[in-house]
Amino acid sequence: MASVDSILMWSPVRGVLAALALALVACGSSPSDGRFEGLAVDEPETLPSIVLVDTEGQPFDLVADTEGEVRLIYFGYTNCPDICPIHLAQLQAVLDRSGTPPNVRVVFITTDPQRDTPQVIRDYLDQFSPDFVGLTGTDEELVAAQKALGSIVAVRESDDENYTMGHDGRVFAFAPDGLGYTQYPHPTRQSSWDHDLPVLAAMAPEDPS
Repeated sequence: MASVDSILMWSPVRGVLAALALALVACGSSPSDGRFEGLAVDEPETLPSIVLVDTEGQPFDLVADTEGEVRLIYFGYTNCPDICPIHLAQLQAVLDRSGTPPNVRVVFITTDPQRDTPQVIRDYLDQFSPDFVGLTGTDEELVAAQKALGSIVAVRESDDENYTMGHDGRVFAFAPDGLGYTQYPHPTRQSSWDHDLPVLAAMAPEDPS
């Protein structure tokens, strides 16, 4: 039986196996209270304070600059041959549908800063939506961000100039109250997004008064 890390880590080399394994994970996991169709987190954690650089070259605070929104955070890279474009295209298809909450933000964080300059990221994300946020940083900052969010740290898979990256295949979802309740591996059904996004969007911060 494959380890959890090997199942969640996406690589073109084992893409078919990973897809089958993730399908089993997705079908076999459900939260105890039944609120979500995604993979529920046993102990929701607070969105960590992370500041990276956006596609305009400006600092982007993952907490302050997404306040009041559902944050769908995904680690990937623009040369990804399969799972990244599939995830992003599916998310945009879901967000384009009527009835989807307006306060949902997709945040793409590169795992390949050597090739993914801010402009490269922007051009890539614009193929899906100009509203998608793209972030980069130093190698150290990006590794720290992956660890802080509970992502498996991406690894370069060869020394070839056309290398691929083995990276986490999950979208990490944080509600407006700042807590991460669910994760969405590939594959995730669009019907699961349709069900879960309104639930997440309604989870507002408690009124301090």
